[in-house]
Amino acid sequence: MKFHIKNIDPCRKLFKIEVPGDLVEEVAKEVYRQIKKAARIPGFRPGFAPQDLLEKHYSGDAREQILKRLIPEGYKRALEFHKVVPVGFPRVFNIDFQKDRPLIFEAEVDTRPVVKLKNYRRIKVRKKRISVSREEIGEGLSKLRQMYAKYRDVAKPVEKGDYTVCCVEAFIDGKPITKKNENMWIQADKEASLLGMGEELIGLAKGQTKEISAKLPDDYPDKKYAGKLAKFKVRVNGVKEKHLAELNDDFAKQLKFENLDALRKAIESELYARKENSLKIDMKNQILEKFLKENKFSTPVGMVGRQKEVLAGRFEMELTRKGISREEAKKKVKELDSKLEQDARDKIRLYFILDDIAVREKIETSKNDVEERLKGMALSTGQDVEQIRKYYEKENLMDGLEEEIKESKVLDFLLKEADAMEEK
Repeated sequence: MKFHIKNIDPCRKLFKIEVPGDLVEEVAKEVYRQIKKAARIPGFRPGFAPQDLLEKHYSGDAREQILKRLIPEGYKRALEFHKVVPVGFPRVFNIDFQKDRPLIFEAEVDTRPVVKLKNYRRIKVRKKRISVSREEIGEGLSKLRQMYAKYRDVAKPVEKGDYTVCCVEAFIDGKPITKKNENMWIQADKEASLLGMGEELIGLAKGQTKEISAKLPDDYPDKKYAGKLAKFKVRVNGVKEKHLAELNDDFAKQLKFENLDALRKAIESELYARKENSLKIDMKNQILEKFLKENKFSTPVGMVGRQKEVLAGRFEMELTRKGISREEAKKKVKELDSKLEQDARDKIRLYFILDDIAVREKIETSKNDVEERLKGMALSTGQDVEQIRKYYEKENLMDGLEEEIKESKVLDFLLKEADAMEEK
């Protein structure tokens, strides 16, 4: 075989590959032998049709099979000959395939960049001091009291801050826009209630009804009603007062702690763990920022393009979830085209940097790593481990998960090796 290589850019190569005629003929004969065994041509039993009729009736199938064998083989040998490491699949074109002549084709492919890492051990990072204050522990206790508050029925008109259980119907121009909600909880407080209607319930007693007008928000899920004035028919089915638990040992025991002091220590420990995790993330980000600043190299165009599409898709999805129309979301994505391009390029650069370190340090993803990650995902989502595993396998996401785990292990290694300077 003959191979000619051309550098289109630092991470893209163009091969011109020539497969000799004798090899083409050899493969063609084998392909036609297989076709002949099952060929159905009038007047001939399978296996007995002459070559000229086989070529007349099956030349298209034969051509496809010959190319399927020779193009991958020729491309593979070209990579090996020129010691090129490809990234992704090649684009094959300009195929010149004629009888009794060599097969000639071109293949364009992205290639792995050359990463010449500067020292990645003992990277200097800033380490913030972390501590948990009494105020933060107090806020944690307050949140727990709110979570475990009890709501008691009271036989009195609604007062500010009370909670009401209501039957709510919504109308625009006299027509209902949603299903009747028989048990909607509304706090009698303008700032804490849906569209501020809670304040309108002050003074009502159980069984009383009131019509309330309110403008629907511009990001209302049903776009045809967004920004319009709606009328709500609200009937108070019950009035409740909120009662917080006393902050004592009995409350702590309710939460399975020995006493209030043990609960305080548990809150302190959890808050400290959260801050410690945030600190680790911050220091890892410092390492990544240094890598991007100190290691400049070209990236494969195809990989950057695919990563950019992923980032754009995620951003567009986030915008639509916030109630922005798809057309407006696409417009905003387009406005950020250059930023998305740079973000994609940075992500690809970091991928190759971390992968290079993984190879040097022999950091790999084990089956146990994957199993532990799947168990963690199951625990956080409340799903079955096998259910998550099947989803990842069905959607071909397992390779991505393994890569994500490997990158996480590399970052843990880099942080362990880093020179952390504690800030005063």
